[in-house]
Amino acid sequence: MNIDVIENCFPSYLKDDINIVFRALDFCSKHEPYMPFEVQIDQEKLVIPQRIYCDEHQLKKLIELTPIQQTIGFCFFSRHHDGYVRERCIRQVFNVNEKFVIPFIVQLLGEYVIEIIESIYQAKDNIDKSHIQSFIEENPEHYYRIHQRVYSYWDCFYRHAYPKYRKHVKPSGDTVLDYPAIKFLKFINSNVA
Repeated sequence: MNIDVIENCFPSYLKDDINIVFRALDFCSKHEPYMPFEVQIDQEKLVIPQRIYCDEHQLKKLIELTPIQQTIGFCFFSRHHDGYVRERCIRQVFNVNEKFVIPFIVQLLGEYVIEIIESIYQAKDNIDKSHIQSFIEENPEHYYRIHQRVYSYWDCFYRHAYPKYRKHVKPSGDTVLDYPAIKFLKFINSNVA
């Protein structure tokens, strides 16, 4: 993998740290990163792959790096093809007060692995709401797409576990409003919009 792939994922002020991360970890893979999505942070375009195919054992080397370099590594590996790796990595950035972590967190809401979505919802109070608001203001189309995916994945995979409820009928269990990604969107909308 070329260093440009990683550099394009993060704001340019992190270039020196990205170079250190790139030299510390082995990003070789038989498969190229795939389906990138574009977002902006402080009017700078970022291009983040939907999936990467790197050896997750490289993450052990992050302990030798600075906290910001570790965060870069965890954010990048939150795009990993293995959902367990994505979850493990995204959990490492919930308490990081940096704008550049937000697209990595928000993107995972629009995916189907409910364990990841639950971990994001549980960490909602640790994620800087002003950074989320700034991200949404700068990327309304992307946020709308994530919003649509949340409801699509609920409909495809979780409709039976979190059913719609009928008017004037008290639900006997979880409903669509209890689906973690929908709860997080409602949390965002009530706290940032």
